[in-house]
Amino acid sequence: MMEPKSHLFGAEVEPPLALQKERRTAAQQNLPPKLKPVNRDQSMLIPVDVEALVGPDHKVRAIWELTGRLELSRFRAPIVSAEGCAGRPRWDPRLLVSVWVYAYSEGISSAREIGRMMEHEPGLMWLAGLGVVNHSTLSDFRVDYREALEELFTQLLAVLEAEGVVKLDQVMHDGTKIRAQAGADSFRREGTLQRHLERARQVVEEMGDPKDEEGNQRRRAARQRAARERLERLEQALQELEEIRRDKATGEEKAEVRVSLTEPEARVMKHGDNAIAPSYNVQISTDAEQKIVVGVRLTQSSSDSGLLGKAMEVVEENLGRRPARAVADGGYTDRSTIAEMAEKGIDFIGSLGDQQARRAAALKAAGIEAEFGAAFFMVQPESKTLQCPAGKRLQYVGQSVKRGNRYHQYRAQGGDCPGCEFQPRCCPKNPAQGRTVSVLVSEPAEVATFRQKMETEEAKRIYKQRGAVAEFPNAWIKDKLKLRKFCLRGIVKAGIEAMWACLTYNVMQWMRLNWRKAITATALA
Repeated sequence: MMEPKSHLFGAEVEPPLALQKERRTAAQQNLPPKLKPVNRDQSMLIPVDVEALVGPDHKVRAIWELTGRLELSRFRAPIVSAEGCAGRPRWDPRLLVSVWVYAYSEGISSAREIGRMMEHEPGLMWLAGLGVVNHSTLSDFRVDYREALEELFTQLLAVLEAEGVVKLDQVMHDGTKIRAQAGADSFRREGTLQRHLERARQVVEEMGDPKDEEGNQRRRAARQRAARERLERLEQALQELEEIRRDKATGEEKAEVRVSLTEPEARVMKHGDNAIAPSYNVQISTDAEQKIVVGVRLTQSSSDSGLLGKAMEVVEENLGRRPARAVADGGYTDRSTIAEMAEKGIDFIGSLGDQQARRAAALKAAGIEAEFGAAFFMVQPESKTLQCPAGKRLQYVGQSVKRGNRYHQYRAQGGDCPGCEFQPRCCPKNPAQGRTVSVLVSEPAEVATFRQKMETEEAKRIYKQRGAVAEFPNAWIKDKLKLRKFCLRGIVKAGIEAMWACLTYNVMQWMRLNWRKAITATALA
């Protein structure tokens, strides 16, 4: 019987178990098998070739190359120590920028996790030349250079524009909600906030100078600082509470307003998966040419209405000019936005939505059946009345203006609706008051013009492209960069984190469009 080969291409292969048993002698049959021991009580010096840690096409090399092309003087300006003088050297900002971009590209947004990974992750080991940056340095760097980060984002856009990747012919805009660090159970009403605030003030007042007390002064100073920060958060929470109340109509709504104790600037928002959580609304503008993010802004508004104008201003600040065309969905499309885009000279493509669908939804909410909608009430111009499906007359009571649209309002007489056979289907709520019907008379000229434009095949074709472009970076940031919840608290710091994520996204697109093509061409040359 021919034995199978135990070596294949130089690698040792264990023979089959049946063959191993045949090789045993009779004396060996009852003895335990001989196994290789594992000895962990030893040390070993292993040489490391840093350049060989990552391949020539590894993305960490692209990040390092790109950061070398950008101006980082605003990051270096605060460094006090100088060459030839006393003082400890600081980590190169180019390295720290590269570390954060690489970490975000790997879906890591924790400074502590990055600090741990620098001891074993090849990309980080190559970046730092086997050095380890502690988590405090990484954490401070991420939040301390907001203006420098914004300038870096703008510089990268200038590089992409020079390479023909950004053109601003069409910018497609969308928002995405990202959870805040605050917990849903941290929201409290005014009474509870006042009680917490009073206790926090008492704690701060009772604390003396940590230098005058026995024990660990550093620890006492940290406790005092924490107490002051808690007091500041609670004071800010009351300010945010009053700001939210200004948008509420009734006293009952004002009394129900709640604000987070730990992150007052966070707002409760509904997400696409119907989850309701403390969040921020991240507004992202994307150039349609190659899906490059050209503007990012964080807001506290759960609605997108009225946010497009400011988003276009951010794009203009970043690139020095306005986009020729802006495309957004129905959440942004209203009379004020249409007029604002026209004033800015931006061709606006949006969605006014299906008027019939909106009317049907309003009727359903009121419990009115579709065949008793306003369209089935006949206007009688000579008598300025409205005839209902039952033949009764509704009297003209005045006009109203909603979102620039002008309506005539008609109301049935008090005794007509309760005795009508159609009352359960036409006027199910408060029949004694009589049915009130609003009839659209006119809409603003700019809205009518916009509606006509959106009926054209060209406008419809452009609008169909919106989802694939505008929603792409949102999905990338959440799925690939794993930014579904901010690590940092407050709208300013969360905005910085969103900027890091969008910068990383643009770096990855630059790699896809330019860098990989360049190294492939070099390899083939």
